[in-house]
Amino acid sequence: MLKVESIEKKFGGLTALNKVSIHVEKGKIYGLIGPNGSGKTTLLNLVTGVLRPNAGKVYLNDIDVTGKSPHSITKLGLGRTFQIPRIFSELTVEENILAVRRNSISKARMGEILGLVDLNELRDEKAKTLGYGQRKNLELARAVALDTELLFLDEPMAGLDRSMVGAISKQIRVLNEQMGKTLVIIEHNLEELMRLTDYVFVLDHGQKIEEGEPDTIRSSKIVHRAYFGE
Repeated sequence: MLKVESIEKKFGGLTALNKVSIHVEKGKIYGLIGPNGSGKTTLLNLVTGVLRPNAGKVYLNDIDVTGKSPHSITKLGLGRTFQIPRIFSELTVEENILAVRRNSISKARMGEILGLVDLNELRDEKAKTLGYGQRKNLELARAVALDTELLFLDEPMAGLDRSMVGAISKQIRVLNEQMGKTLVIIEHNLEELMRLTDYVFVLDHGQKIEEGEPDTIRSSKIVHRAYFGE
């Protein structure tokens, strides 16, 4: 579904990513983890067209999307969320969802999306009245409304309390199991991420240092050294 081949990105003399390759198969939930500054967000921005790589290729469903615009990549089936919700404060919840679409959304589909993120009762409220967790939910709803096969979620649990983390995890399960979405999740809540994912990629200092199923990652000495210096 998604193939990132030997991608490289430099900022001046700093190498942010060095020949990183990841392969994402349809229907699974993936984790993308690593210490701060490891290159996770840079990789996300390269895959989604926000940045252009210095070398390497990105393929989405066997189509070369390297360096294409974010809009073009979204049309080809890849959506994303942002760590800090990018919503329109003066628009209502429903208007925020409609704003990401070029065509209309049926009433049933709107209800499904709002129900997923528990915002049905707030659909006519302006986004500026929402709490932080609800804004994160709206950010997710806007990404879901794009109807892409593949979704990258950038720290969806950041700053949330335990109950909200549980709600986000359930939403991710619904997206994967009931809506058929493939997901790649950047997240620092490793305990919750390991419960959700089928496979995990680990970055450190701009390189992929490990990949595998959650149990493999939990027991990896390389991963422990990257996080804890052990």
